[in-house]
Amino acid sequence: MPIQISAVKALMHFWDPSYRCFTFGDIDMTPTLEEYAQILSFSNDPYKVYFKQRIESTPAAVAKLLHLDQVDRYRTSNGGFKWKMIENKLKTDKEKGKLGEERYQIIAFAIFGLVLFPSEAAGIISIEAANAFLEFEETKNNPTSTILAETFLSLNHCRLHGKGAMRCCIPLLFMWIVSHLEASKEVFNNFWWFNMRPLELVLTEEWNDLDEKAWVEKYRGLPQSNFRWKAPWVSGSSYLMSCGDKAWVPLIGLTGYINYSPSLVAR
Repeated sequence: MPIQISAVKALMHFWDPSYRCFTFGDIDMTPTLEEYAQILSFSNDPYKVYFKQRIESTPAAVAKLLHLDQVDRYRTSNGGFKWKMIENKLKTDKEKGKLGEERYQIIAFAIFGLVLFPSEAAGIISIEAANAFLEFEETKNNPTSTILAETFLSLNHCRLHGKGAMRCCIPLLFMWIVSHLEASKEVFNNFWWFNMRPLELVLTEEWNDLDEKAWVEKYRGLPQSNFRWKAPWVSGSSYLMSCGDKAWVPLIGLTGYINYSPSLVAR
């Protein structure tokens, strides 16, 4: 999926850690559980809560599911997994004709650990991401709320400390923000995730020359543009606005807990 890292870096300047939203002048926006759920298209209820499994049992469970012999060979000193070594094993087993059904779990493991829940170190799948993968394999619980929680936690950390790597699904955050921006072409009218060509054309023809500074200016001009309050694929959808009589919706991530208030940005 084509993305522009400069657009995501510029977006950080507008994040409000207190209210968990992006503030563009008098316009407040935040990713919602429902928007992320539509993009990710996981089956089952997106409001399911993620519960951590015990870290101690994770390496053995991953080794069994992915058919990894001598699992310690594939691990880092802090407990993560070296994707390159697992990928090399995948290629070797394929060449030898020894690759079985575990190939699907290996690919899913990579998606969870490198895309949905990336670690700070490139090419390393964290023990927390491995836990989320095992949880999904066992229960098939929709991980959307966990992905959103990690997005807010990462944005808060980077904004409050002024540094640090974004430990969240960057492509997803990018797709969310550009779905609200004005563009010369209609990019998101259909189920666009099956066809990236319209977005590629806009990125190439309209946004290709934008660096971080230019993206900052573009975001600042958002209130004066013909922006979208809602992503086109959630038009008419219902939203979870509160938890009981509390205005904040709690979210459980891999690395912590956080809440957000979609009612603050509802239109």
